[in-house]
Amino acid sequence: MVAFAHVWEKFLPVARQAPDAPGKSWTRYFEFGITGVVLFFAISGFVIYGTLRGPREGTGRRFVITRFCRLFPAYWVSAIAGLIFIWWWQGWPITAPMVAANFTMLPDVFGQAPVMGLYWTLGTELTFYFSCWLLWRFRRLEDPRTVAGLVIGLSLVWLGIKGVRQLGAIDEDVSAAWKNLPRHLGIMFWGAYFRIVYDETKGFRELIKRNRKIWMLVALTLVILAVGGPRQFRFLIHPSRTWFSAYVVGPVIFCLWVIWLRIRNPFVAWLGRISYSIYLFHLVVMTPLAVWVATESQAAFRGWPLVFYLIPTLFVTIAVSALVYYSIELPAINLGKRLVGRGTMDLGTQAAP
Repeated sequence: MVAFAHVWEKFLPVARQAPDAPGKSWTRYFEFGITGVVLFFAISGFVIYGTLRGPREGTGRRFVITRFCRLFPAYWVSAIAGLIFIWWWQGWPITAPMVAANFTMLPDVFGQAPVMGLYWTLGTELTFYFSCWLLWRFRRLEDPRTVAGLVIGLSLVWLGIKGVRQLGAIDEDVSAAWKNLPRHLGIMFWGAYFRIVYDETKGFRELIKRNRKIWMLVALTLVILAVGGPRQFRFLIHPSRTWFSAYVVGPVIFCLWVIWLRIRNPFVAWLGRISYSIYLFHLVVMTPLAVWVATESQAAFRGWPLVFYLIPTLFVTIAVSALVYYSIELPAINLGKRLVGRGTMDLGTQAAP
């Protein structure tokens, strides 16, 4: 969804589109990319929470090592590719401090521009990992009340930040990623609570009526939807503005997908396995193609229907992502397992959050 939205908007200037065509704004109006990010966070909470449950012996060490091996090697390759095919390709200035800061996955912390704007989600992801590890360290992670309290507390903190922003008390230089961090962490811990109920009810198939946590999950879901829904209320006052809220639609899609749809398809599962690389590399594929098409010497390639740019770019992205997965990600995952003494391989739990 994120790749689709980015490619669609990148090629709009060179595609055949009427000035008032619906295609000019529909991906932004319906926040296709942001909806994908919200799903990304909910899925991350659902998946990562399960990796720290169970026997405590060696769990913390295993979590740190396997998460590092899962995320950083592919990310480093992505950062290098981004410096070449996005920054150098477009003649943007590259500095040593910027490169060094990006290799930490937290360039904003060091006041440096990210190689790719989408890296902000990885900073949020690392914060969630650290939070989960800290809760595990103090034996609070498996306490449903603690997880539920975090969902409510983080949502209220975000509402407080939003109110303070309205008063102008927060510097506008602070990035939106950090301003919205409590909201996104709340969604992640909501996904974690969802996992608790999912496991206890065997995928919402057994013991539903006797499980009191179901009602807490309903209440937490309502909290997430209420916090995510101000745009609907704003639409009643300003109908000219978008009414769509990714922070409502994303959680609803997540609930429907996990509880009801239960789609099991080998190709979709494979896309899940390479999804981290798709996320990291679609801008690397898209940017040089879009810059090349936009040059004056390539006039023959401009003015085509947008789908003619979209489909080939996504196909090349999937091919590049598969190559990165099998050459970088999978060996790194296996290395992490060897370092923690796990010889078996469960690809089902390795889809990147």
